[in-house]
Amino acid sequence: MIRLFIAIDIPEAIRMEVEGMGRLIPDTRPVPEDQLHLTLKFIGEVEGSRFLDIQDALKEIFLPKFSIALKGVGTFPPRGVPRILWVGVEPMERTIPLRNAIERSLAVINIPRDKKKFTPHLTLARLKNCPIHHLQEFLAGNAFFESSEFSVENFHLYSSKLTQKGALHTHERSYPLI
Repeated sequence: MIRLFIAIDIPEAIRMEVEGMGRLIPDTRPVPEDQLHLTLKFIGEVEGSRFLDIQDALKEIFLPKFSIALKGVGTFPPRGVPRILWVGVEPMERTIPLRNAIERSLAVINIPRDKKKFTPHLTLARLKNCPIHHLQEFLAGNAFFESSEFSVENFHLYSSKLTQKGALHTHERSYPLI
């Protein structure tokens, strides 16, 4: 079995800009800089033959390149105890056609569509018993965060192996946008 997800990579300069943000709040588990990406679809574990089918299905996506920026911060879930600290994507609408094309392509080979609404974001940290006043200060202090715009020229298929030290991501294949 192989655990898969599809993502957009973030340019190194922008990753470096947001990488330290997750460390600013006590009792968080920051996402390592080399794992900062915008997940378009988490597929989960599949058999080896399905892995090949997924690679072939993704080759059928022909969409134009686009530009986005990282903007604003927030938490998931939107109500209740915050578990994830994130930075948003603007304009969100530019990522949705790619996400929808991925969902359609994979549905053809019986990979279930996500039922949750897609909210493009970059996970900065996982929160555990985080003091709410620290989180509120962080959110208020970074509400106007905005990166420079960057071009999205491809998307990527990654495998992920869970270890005691965290997930190890391996780049499996890239798919160019036109």
